Amino acid sequence: MLLLYVESGAGSRALAEALASRFRKQGKAVELMSVSELLPQWLSDLLFGQYYQWCMSGKQHHSKLYASRWFYPFLYRLLPLWLALKGNDKLDEAKAVIRRHKQVVACSYYGAFFARYFAKQAGHKVEISGVLGDYQISNGWRTALTQLFVSHQYSHPVLDWHRARGTEVLPLGIPTEVTPDLTATNEQNNANLNILLCGGGWGLGISPATVALLLAQNPSGTVTVICGQNEALQQQLQARFEQQIAQQQLRLAGFVSDMQPYYAQADIIITKAGGLTLTEAALANTCLIIHGALPGQEQHNRAVFVAQGAALNAHNDEQLRDLLSRIQGSSTLRSQTSMRAATLVNANASQQICHHLLASSK
Repeated sequence: MLLLYVESGAGSRALAEALASRFRKQGKAVELMSVSELLPQWLSDLLFGQYYQWCMSGKQHHSKLYASRWFYPFLYRLLPLWLALKGNDKLDEAKAVIRRHKQVVACSYYGAFFARYFAKQAGHKVEISGVLGDYQISNGWRTALTQLFVSHQYSHPVLDWHRARGTEVLPLGIPTEVTPDLTATNEQNNANLNILLCGGGWGLGISPATVALLLAQNPSGTVTVICGQNEALQQQLQARFEQQIAQQQLRLAGFVSDMQPYYAQADIIITKAGGLTLTEAALANTCLIIHGALPGQEQHNRAVFVAQGAALNAHNDEQLRDLLSRIQGSSTLRSQTSMRAATLVNANASQQICHHLLASSK
């Protein structure tokens, strides 16, 4: 079985790794691979490199294009033409990878599209399933699948498109690596809270001004900031808050592959609305504040959690300050928010998804 992910943030790979771990525990051999490994460098840069630059610079001018129902159908017709005209020095390698497997699990719509494309090029029959890491499906998933695993039951034209074509749509949750004993169960004094600030694998949406606000708002507690791969941000914070770091009021970390211990130690998690981040935080029974969302799927993730009372939303630092004041004065509000978040997630998603995939491969 081949598990395909993309390099757009850390979420897609984390999904693939969670599933791979579960398959291996059941004695199933799997191969984990980035879609970029199957593509020529120019195409990888075009699809994923520009997205990284877009996110890091805060640009949003592509969001309406990506949200259009016509963008991906057009792109999926264009990509084979580009590859034919510009050439693909990895074509033989990609076909060899696909031929090794009878089943592909795509943790991204690009994984699903290219798995089917290279299977066709190789003349190889393969079953392709998709696993979503967000709380609403993207138009990019308009590509043929056998099974599609989504976060929860909801309506969407792309899901209708799949059902009309016989795709089995299963609302089993977002798969994560879950450690049951690492859950935030200890209520601390309201004046001595542990606050975790994170911005995904790229450390997006974190500024020195926001960190200063948290330190001022929580003088008796601890603030932990996960900078991800954003080394410039980490260096900037180290220089500006040297005294607070020495006093252990502020803790900084770079890229973290296992966030569960950090979630478990936090009383409040402040994060952008990545699907996997929200899922893992909800499974840790921790109060969530969403402080930023990338255009597209993260905006939908935020809408789902806020509508269910599973997270509080702060559009700016002023709103964040007000929310923190409310939360710090009410352990009941923190508990209610985390309990509602727990109803949106499934701790057994990885196990259940793997069970269905293994059953379908027999």
